[in-house]
Amino acid sequence: MKKIILGSFIGICFTTLVAFTIANYEPKKCTGEVQQLEGYYIFVDSRPVMEYEYLGTVKGAVISFGGGQYTTIRNKLIKRAKKDYPRADALIFTFIDGGIDKVDVIKFK
Repeated sequence: MKKIILGSFIGICFTTLVAFTIANYEPKKCTGEVQQLEGYYIFVDSRPVMEYEYLGTVKGAVISFGGGQYTTIRNKLIKRAKKDYPRADALIFTFIDGGIDKVDVIKFK
């Protein structure tokens, strides 16, 4: 009886040890790190891998005659997002040439 209990205990311990191995993350060619500005992670033409909650969208104005500078538009959208959604973690930018630029505001889970 003791041999059966001891064997079962060793089997359970071994199974537990094998089950909790550390997985290695292999970065792909498309893997990268995003910049952080004013406390927000900034995603441009990309999406975060982690799960997130969508909080809302902030839209910019239509810029005509060749458009505005990227940094000027980006900074204005960040300022508006910070005002409207103070608990946000990241911003997903969509720039539209000759159209209305927008930023989706998200919070990571």
